[in-house]
Amino acid sequence: MFKNKFFKLLTATAFAIVGIGTVNTMSHASTVQASAFHYLRKDHKFVTLGLGQNLPVREYNHGKLIQKDDPQNTASYCDTLTPLKTHGWKYINGVKYYNVPNQKTLDATSAYIAAKYFTKKYNDLSYEQVYTVTKAFSPRNGDMQASKTNLMLHPGAAIEVDMYSTDNDIVSIGSPIDDNKHGLTGFVEDGSYHSSAWLKITQAQFRNNCRKAASHTKFVFDDDGDYETNASLARGGIYHKGRFYKVYTR
Repeated sequence: MFKNKFFKLLTATAFAIVGIGTVNTMSHASTVQASAFHYLRKDHKFVTLGLGQNLPVREYNHGKLIQKDDPQNTASYCDTLTPLKTHGWKYINGVKYYNVPNQKTLDATSAYIAAKYFTKKYNDLSYEQVYTVTKAFSPRNGDMQASKTNLMLHPGAAIEVDMYSTDNDIVSIGSPIDDNKHGLTGFVEDGSYHSSAWLKITQAQFRNNCRKAASHTKFVFDDDGDYETNASLARGGIYHKGRFYKVYTR
């Protein structure tokens, strides 16, 4: 499930090209080895690409490469909680990149993510499904170190199921957020921010106590009210702060 599954963060705003406007050559193009900058819109306004997870970010400081977009380097991954926006693209060493200013670190003056990640190949959330709990049961810890927990999932609770794991004896799930309001009890209420936990259930628990949820049943995964449904997953996205965003993930 979404690789780090506490958040599946995640554009309803398609990044269709409205127009290619003014061409602006970067002053350090030779250092960056880049083509001219192409604007997505004639008015140079930003367009939302969506929400990204595990997408490597390439960074420059005044034309000098300071961070390579290495898929094996987790330190280069983008922030999953921030909608990725761009106002244009350029080719760097023959590869098309979108400019994503909101992903810059303190030392960077520009940041880019390869355009290939904003395609259907990286926007397939079919490996996730929302299920509804029909009978109360206790899930296992996510690390599987204990077969029992003090947690309890109650009827009506919506869980997220990793469909990759349903052929195994253990099924990985995203629980409701741990505030005792969404059908999960057993967490100690400490007044802190709540987010969904990653838990495991057996195949028997999955078969006997869960059924696929209705298309618009909400699986809420944080205190901000961010959620997904089977309908949103079918569209390749989630609802983040009340808005639908497509999710691009590796």
